[in-house]
Amino acid sequence: MSAHLDKNLDKAYESFTLDHDALRSALMASLPESATQEKRSGVVMRLRRFPGGFTMNSKMTRLAAAAAIVIAVLLGFHYLGGSPIATSVAWAEVLKNMEAARTVTFTCEWDCGDGPEKAEVKIKEPYYRRLDRVSGQDRITTIFDLKQKQFVLLYPASKQAYLGDERDSNRDALLTYDGVKKDFRDGTEKYRGKTTIDGRDALCFQVSKEDRETTIWADAATSLPLRIERKAPSGRAGLSNIRFDVELNESLFDMTIPDDYIIINMMTGEVRIPFELTEKHLLAALSVFPKYLDGKFPTRFASTGRPGEEAKAKSSAERKAMVKANQPLADNLLLGAEFAQRLPQSSDWQYVGEDVKLGDATKAVCWWKPAGLKTYRVVYGDLSVRDVEPKDLPPIPWLVEQK
Repeated sequence: MSAHLDKNLDKAYESFTLDHDALRSALMASLPESATQEKRSGVVMRLRRFPGGFTMNSKMTRLAAAAAIVIAVLLGFHYLGGSPIATSVAWAEVLKNMEAARTVTFTCEWDCGDGPEKAEVKIKEPYYRRLDRVSGQDRITTIFDLKQKQFVLLYPASKQAYLGDERDSNRDALLTYDGVKKDFRDGTEKYRGKTTIDGRDALCFQVSKEDRETTIWADAATSLPLRIERKAPSGRAGLSNIRFDVELNESLFDMTIPDDYIIINMMTGEVRIPFELTEKHLLAALSVFPKYLDGKFPTRFASTGRPGEEAKAKSSAERKAMVKANQPLADNLLLGAEFAQRLPQSSDWQYVGEDVKLGDATKAVCWWKPAGLKTYRVVYGDLSVRDVEPKDLPPIPWLVEQK
């Protein structure tokens, strides 16, 4: 067997079981601690990461898990063997016809223990792949362009887009589609006989590999897969409605991002926001933290706050608690952090909100001086904002401790 393909399968299966919330983790890592004014390395995918990172909610990041599951299911073809001669010939014909196909579409359904999920997948050789997933009223689309070596993740409901390097997406098997078009035999295949699938005569094959079992039903007339199912300890996945050589317009794979979308470039760390950020975005972001930090504001925010390794360690623990934030709240965090990070140096931004409780109108959380004004805007624990003279600013706690 090809060692390279075997390695890809292991990687895909690991993504299937472990990478459910990578996109969220990347965003959370980017917000309070790892971001810098010039480049936010934390926004870069920590894939597993993919992306699914950036801090997205679990419903949205499951799209990343979906792609990993698709890989694992498709790679099952590598292990279809050829022990009985008749079975070997039948499978060779299936692979031959798949090799000739230039497009394929299918429905991928899976359950990792959090309820059933579904994505529609479209592949157009040699460069394009698209995954569409609907969650409630939200539609999430991922488009891969292997020629440009990029992918884009689109969230129309929140008008956000994530642009990344497909080589960092950990999905090379799905992207190249080699996994479903090569005849690798290791003798594990079992021919399960003839059956009927959706009213069509089909041949059934079954492959057991370690703790994973894949079943493939191929059309007896066309020698093309009709349905694929895979079982593993971490969940189940299936491909259905498989169609080959369907007409797919190239507009389906257009990676142009609408002008009114927020764009997070995970290759450069740049964030493009097509509207003006205001202190309202900052307040919305600050209001998120107490929901997950026992009613308190974080130790650090937007790479500012109490310095030192102990503070950074505490902040890291807080970020882990914050990964539970859903998508609307994650959007607030992004925009609020961007507001603070885009303030000019002359604004004298300061964050002092560590352990301040939400609702405490006596303690400051942060402040900055707007351009052209002599007074500072100070945010307090009750999220009120007041104009304060420089001489009346509260002391910075860690500077007082050093005296």
